[in-house]
Amino acid sequence: MTSPAELPEIPQRQLRNNASQVLREVRAGQGYTITVDGSPVADLIPHRRANRRIAVPREEVIAAFVGLAVQQDWQQDIAGSIDDSLYDPYDRAYRRGEFESGTVE
Repeated sequence: MTSPAELPEIPQRQLRNNASQVLREVRAGQGYTITVDGSPVADLIPHRRANRRIAVPREEVIAAFVGLAVQQDWQQDIAGSIDDSLYDPYDRAYRRGEFESGTVE
């Protein structure tokens, strides 16, 4: 692939008028530098598909975690940092006696 400086220039008007033809050429591997009023504004180059994996082999995952320190007292750390008590906003009002009157305001 050529570098962006070596790409042929195409005016924005030509791109607009011949979009289908230009895109077919880009699909075939040709790239362009799009210009507006003679100034380059964008490079139109073929899309490159990334070869992404869908799954990682089990052995590779295990190898990635080998050597990490195991914290033995992690349950105590979690128990000390998480407040799992429930907060009921009506409980505070009930304890103050705001629901004793039986009437709804």
